[in-house]
Amino acid sequence: MDKTQAGPLSGYRILDLTVMTAGPVGTVLLADLGADVIKVEEPRSGDLSRNLGNQFIEGESVQFLSQNRNKRSMRLDLKSEEGRDAFLRMAEQADVVVENFRPGTVERLGIGYEAVKARNPKIVYASVSAFGQSGPYAAWPANDPIVQAVAGLMDMTGEAGGNPVRLGAPLPDFGAAALLAFGISAALLHLERHGVGQRIDTSLLSAALFSTIPRDGETLRSGKAPERLGSGHPTMVPYRNYQGSDGRYFFAACFTEKFWQNLCRALGREELLTDERFIGNTARTANRHALDTILEQQFLLHTADYWVAHLSAADVPCAMVQDYHTALTQDPQIKHNGAVVEIEHPRAGTVTNIASPVNFHGSPVAYRRPPPVLGEHTAEVLAEFGFSVDEIAELEGRRSAQVAEAGARS
Repeated sequence: MDKTQAGPLSGYRILDLTVMTAGPVGTVLLADLGADVIKVEEPRSGDLSRNLGNQFIEGESVQFLSQNRNKRSMRLDLKSEEGRDAFLRMAEQADVVVENFRPGTVERLGIGYEAVKARNPKIVYASVSAFGQSGPYAAWPANDPIVQAVAGLMDMTGEAGGNPVRLGAPLPDFGAAALLAFGISAALLHLERHGVGQRIDTSLLSAALFSTIPRDGETLRSGKAPERLGSGHPTMVPYRNYQGSDGRYFFAACFTEKFWQNLCRALGREELLTDERFIGNTARTANRHALDTILEQQFLLHTADYWVAHLSAADVPCAMVQDYHTALTQDPQIKHNGAVVEIEHPRAGTVTNIASPVNFHGSPVAYRRPPPVLGEHTAEVLAEFGFSVDEIAELEGRRSAQVAEAGARS
């Protein structure tokens, strides 16, 4: 193979035990870069996300389809002795194991780091959890919004004087996914340079707190939690949504004196530059309500589209506030970036995915496989790991019996 056409992580084998969102998104980042990600799933129903939500295409969950491309799926009962032994045998030939069960689960199953390391000392064993591998919250059942609540993200989000609000997207999940992929990539680089594997872990809580920079410095210095300011900013003004005469909103962000001056000149309101209440960001922040009243009245003179065009031409950072469907289907920059890709799925037909967010110009991302059907590659994967025809038949037979039993119970 031409090395320039191979993905940056081509040749690495990853055993992926993860479910739901943070883990699968982290491993899809690695799969997009060429890693052979083998999704090891519970034999009866697989990844929990296969059955979540209320949108399915030919029985396939939209949530699962959105975060599991470029992977292969195999069924394996890790609660059975045969399944555990098969997994450890596979781990001997793998480069990475990734899991996101509650802390302690993999140890109870007999497939934790020490058990795998005993069979493969160079393994990179990665874990992602809600709160961390130890501590008072480690065993809590939790997901993204629970972590938002604990980390303070929910409390700082919402309109002034209003209630705390959950973020519109699961950003702690995706922050943890990015940190997971980053950590695994760095650990593989360390393995190549020094010949030593290791265990790594991250958490949604760590990702959520890291994403609050620089609110941490402001909060600890002031001794006060951030106020809810809607779309506003605690330390920069003007910096929020404004409404045009057509009722639509746009965001304007004057985070430097240059942009503030450009705004005043674009509005024909140069007198604001010499108004003592607004000279310098500290003064503007202290007098935000007075300034916002002036700007709100000014912006009601024209449509939001007008202001975005006019202010952009004057070198003022601004953009329309558009809904997510419009962003995905109509925004010209998103289209230009190729941020939405189409993949053909054997059951669901053409499905859309968000593209990999990193462009490798010498070894571009390839969308090699659609999200897998549950257990689609079980026999194929086992054969590649050296299991005999009889061993595969035995494991497959046990799996089929379990699925039939589960079906009978339901």
